[in-house]
Amino acid sequence: MSEEQIARLCEIAPKYGLHLEHRGLVITKVNDQSTELDTTKYMPDQFIDLLTQIIGTNMKADLWDWK
Repeated sequence: MSEEQIARLCEIAPKYGLHLEHRGLVITKVNDQSTELDTTKYMPDQFIDLLTQIIGTNMKADLWDWK
């Protein structure tokens, strides 16, 4: 992915309930969780799929931790 694509993704992510921060081509935060996701290793559609997997995993964890 290009830095322009990453910046655009960070702009549109809140529309889908996701907060992303980046430093250059590296995503440094996903919903306030620190990370180091090097976007150069992904095509845009692959990276979006990765983000949806992260969200799904977090939702499942929240569901099972619910009291």
